[in-house]
Amino acid sequence: MEIRIEISDKRGNPTERETVLHGAGQEAPVCGAECAAEREIRARDREALYAACRRASRARAGSWRIFLDAAAECGQCAHGPEAGTSPEAAPLQEAGTSRTAALLQEAVRCLYDGAYRFRKDCLKELVGRPVFANRDALADYGTGIYTFVLSGLSEENAFAAAERGKLLGTCKGYARSLGNLPNNYLHAQQMTDYAADLAKMLGEGVSCRVLDHEAMERMGCGALLAVNRGRKEEAFLITLEYAGGEKTDRKLALVGKGLLFDSGGYHLKSISGMNGMKYDMCGAAGVLEAFEFLVRSRTPVNLMAVLALGENLIGPEAVKMGDVITTLSGKTVEVYNTDAEGRLALCDALTWAQRCGAAQIVDLATLTYSAQAALGDETGALFGNRDELCRDMQKAAETADEAVWRLPTGERYHRLLEWSICADFANYAPDKGAGASVAACFLENFIEPGTGWLHLDIVGPSVIRSATEEMSEGASGFGVASVAAYVQAWARSKGIV
Repeated sequence: MEIRIEISDKRGNPTERETVLHGAGQEAPVCGAECAAEREIRARDREALYAACRRASRARAGSWRIFLDAAAECGQCAHGPEAGTSPEAAPLQEAGTSRTAALLQEAVRCLYDGAYRFRKDCLKELVGRPVFANRDALADYGTGIYTFVLSGLSEENAFAAAERGKLLGTCKGYARSLGNLPNNYLHAQQMTDYAADLAKMLGEGVSCRVLDHEAMERMGCGALLAVNRGRKEEAFLITLEYAGGEKTDRKLALVGKGLLFDSGGYHLKSISGMNGMKYDMCGAAGVLEAFEFLVRSRTPVNLMAVLALGENLIGPEAVKMGDVITTLSGKTVEVYNTDAEGRLALCDALTWAQRCGAAQIVDLATLTYSAQAALGDETGALFGNRDELCRDMQKAAETADEAVWRLPTGERYHRLLEWSICADFANYAPDKGAGASVAACFLENFIEPGTGWLHLDIVGPSVIRSATEEMSEGASGFGVASVAAYVQAWARSKGIV
């Protein structure tokens, strides 16, 4: 893929710059009119722009011109005022230079979203080799050439924005490739090696700490270890840290669920339910690659990425229904459902992140099918313990063109977990409904007073189950762009929670 920038003074040559088309082969151009030029894009609102970019790059070949002017309206094209645009559409002209740069960044990222394709032929070369060293070979973005025609932005700022978009697009692609790898190519050890190699590549200011089975057993990580007991290979708790802010700045932690395969344990899934369970680590992959983007962008924040890695399988030592486990926090949990394991893996990671000094936590997880049942395949469920944090995440997700919707927590859902006569609470509320909210409340039990917390349940949008006109089938990388946008905004606010 090749990205080009062309700076245009429309007043100097208005005819050439204002003849536009909204993408070859589209049934209905955004402005509702037929335009003359071929393979060119102009859109009236952000959503239409991003969708057009993904559709254009989906073919992964050919040449496109993309007209981008935050001060322009589609009505300036040769056909006059636009027709049929929703009044709720977010206009492109809502800010000046910084807004244009932000639109350019996200438009470039969407080109990478559309062009991405997992290279299955490279699996033959990956056997026995480190994933990180070969990760670029796993993604193919085609040979398309995309020229952005801009006004109101300097060449320097335009190229910088395009580079950020390319970085975000490729980091999201890395997360997608990790998700798409078969489980026998990516166990917890290989994922741990990937994180360690990434930390080395990122260099000064980044550290990586690996807690193995023995270390976690000494510490008392009974929940994550219980989930992994059906597998002979070790579980790992990984912590990457980036000292990008001032020493006095508060830390923000990104926590990711990384179950490399989830069979359901003794509550064994059906064949259809088990299909795609290699994707149960998409939260950890998203956290890792959001971390990479933020570090390589030199975001001025003190940041952690905490990954809970393991597998939920059946074996002689596997956790059983009715077992009571002691978590890292010291709280006890009765296991009612062995297939509600993600919250067990995450709770120890949440406690660990706070022990490492996190003032705020954002966790990303493929946690419950209840979230998918409520919101469908394209919207993530958002939970949090402070209204202002949820509003900020919703704004970040809107910027990143990722749909999230806030679902409730509260005492009415917490009570549903408090039925155990043997433990502080259970990991499941049988036959009570509201599964996504109940799971979020389970996690909230491990958030200490004073810690800000956001939880994104991404079961629905984490995987594209059938290829669309905008993206290929497989892991979607959902959450990477939203989390990155949220952290950058948090950094600009100097970590005020």
